[in-house]
Amino acid sequence: MTNIEHAELGTASASYRWWILTAAVTAQTTAAVSTQGIGVLGGFIQEDLQLSNASIGLLAGVLNVAPILGLLLAGEWLDRVGECLVIGIGALIMGLAMILSGFITTFSGLLICLFFVGVGYSTAQPGGTKAVFHWFPVRERGLAMGIRQAGLPLGGVVAAAIFPRVASQTGWQTAFLVGACIIIGGGALFCMVYRLPSGVSSRKEPSHHPRRQLIAYARMLLTRPTFRLAVLAGVVLITVQTVALMFLALYLRDRFELPLGVGASHLLVMQLTGAVGRVLLATWSDHLHRGRTVIVLVTAAGSLLGLGALGLFPGNWDHDLLYIASAWLGFFGFGWYGPWVAWISELSPRHRLGATLGIAMAINQVAIVGTPILFGSLVDALGSYIVPGGLLVTIVLIYTVYAGLRTFKKVEM
Repeated sequence: MTNIEHAELGTASASYRWWILTAAVTAQTTAAVSTQGIGVLGGFIQEDLQLSNASIGLLAGVLNVAPILGLLLAGEWLDRVGECLVIGIGALIMGLAMILSGFITTFSGLLICLFFVGVGYSTAQPGGTKAVFHWFPVRERGLAMGIRQAGLPLGGVVAAAIFPRVASQTGWQTAFLVGACIIIGGGALFCMVYRLPSGVSSRKEPSHHPRRQLIAYARMLLTRPTFRLAVLAGVVLITVQTVALMFLALYLRDRFELPLGVGASHLLVMQLTGAVGRVLLATWSDHLHRGRTVIVLVTAAGSLLGLGALGLFPGNWDHDLLYIASAWLGFFGFGWYGPWVAWISELSPRHRLGATLGIAMAINQVAIVGTPILFGSLVDALGSYIVPGGLLVTIVLIYTVYAGLRTFKKVEM
């Protein structure tokens, strides 16, 4: 919806966009309880099933492998049938898979259930993003995207606040059952509230060769330097986010001998500041020249400092100071997503927004799948976080320098 179209909406319709945003945030928050909850419950599952760090990484990898293809299909599906149906069915699939997870007692069974959780989650990110894009003009889009994308770390806050207590008292399986109720409720609320703005409709014409068209469109996007830079940023920063989510509590336990409950509280702090970062950083990007590009670069630099602070923190210092490093890393290492998704959205033709988001997010998913498995395997093999942590810092540093040169030297993109 353009600014002109937005201005032509009646007062009631214009104000309704905030209800749409509320519903989109709720749907994202409840959906994220599944993906973010694995990081919170990872330690409990590890102790109960006697798993290695690599196995914990595999849980996250399986959860996120389905969206590699699912995001591509969900993006095309969104462009054809609309947000309500896609998000509603996705929430139902997630909820049912979480219910099954609540009755699982084996590692292999949990892997299968988490795969289907990932299938359902494929709909949440592009669906909610497209809903917000349609209802908000460019001058408000960064703010709206930031608020909406805050739903993912807020889902982590919900998981970190509820799951450890439930898991400690009645087991991690019960936490999955609680999560299923939350997810289904959020999807139902979105379906009850959402409608398309006037003048916007889904693209319903049949496609004779949908797979070929999608592949051709993806190739076209990847020929554009600006899109490639945005995708590179997404891969690097989602790597930071995934490692922090899956291994922060385990790192604090292994290096500083802090209980898993304390690690969960660090995750809660990280997710809270990440939610704040997504809103503030995305809003800031509304008011800067080339703001999306610049703010995403700022988040990379901030993440680099946060990783360094956690890695170099002296063992003889007061461990409460670690909360500052966790909060800093959360603000930047989770806060990047708000301005990034606004950046991707504005690189897309309006009628292919779902497909564009699906392609960019599917590329991110490759990093989400591989990172925890590789990181956990290195920790197991080397018995230390030094080398894998150093590799992560090096990757972020290289991207920051490269993107900084591209951005501030104003190389044609």
